[in-house]
Amino acid sequence: MLRKYLAALLCAIIPCVSGAAEPTVSPETLFIRDTLLQKGLALGLDKSPELEKQVAAFREEQIARLALNAALEEGMPDFTARAEELYQVRKEKQYQLPLRLRVRVLESSFTSGTEAAARSQLENLRSQILAGKLDFKAAVLAHSSDPERKLTEGDSQWFSAGQKSDVLYAAAEQLTPEKPFSDIVMDENRAYLLHYLDRKAPEVRSFDEVKAEIISELQQAYRDTQRKVVMEKFRTQFQQQLDKAAPPPQAAAM
Repeated sequence: MLRKYLAALLCAIIPCVSGAAEPTVSPETLFIRDTLLQKGLALGLDKSPELEKQVAAFREEQIARLALNAALEEGMPDFTARAEELYQVRKEKQYQLPLRLRVRVLESSFTSGTEAAARSQLENLRSQILAGKLDFKAAVLAHSSDPERKLTEGDSQWFSAGQKSDVLYAAAEQLTPEKPFSDIVMDENRAYLLHYLDRKAPEVRSFDEVKAEIISELQQAYRDTQRKVVMEKFRTQFQQQLDKAAPPPQAAAM
């Protein structure tokens, strides 16, 4: 049981599946690993035959994995031309980027009957901001009802139509550097004051921008196909070995 626990712990520290992304290791996990390491060294476990067997087995598994990866990529063509063809096919639907907006949002939630108070609060804050008496970001941190305001500072990040409510998107769409502040926007049980941050006009991503991801997609599809071919070849070879090792029919009958 202890061995299984330690194995699970070490798998949390070091990826047990080769090629896995580097994990995020917590300070607590590092402390446990280092403590166990020092205890293991003190006990001389670094010289144990069991460890040597495990290291040898791990090395063999990694060599086999690398050999398989090489087999999957053997004969892989240059997919640049095919990538250009796919780009032209997908360009209109997949690589057309819509209008994207980014605003800072000061939010005031309200319940039934308090709508007027929420609007009045934001109108008062808007007047102070326009008069230069209050910074918008400071107003968000001090007065927004958004529970994540301290983390985001009201920044909506980039969004396009359909990713926010229609009312909020329509208000944000009207903002410009020349007119950076919205009127008070009422949407269901929330009131909003928006501040323009940036906008990106609709555009089509160029082939150079998406070339690497298309080629990577084609390469992965090639590897997936090769994997089936290679594994079927191994299965055939394995069956041939079994057939060769099997006793002749007469001997089997005796």
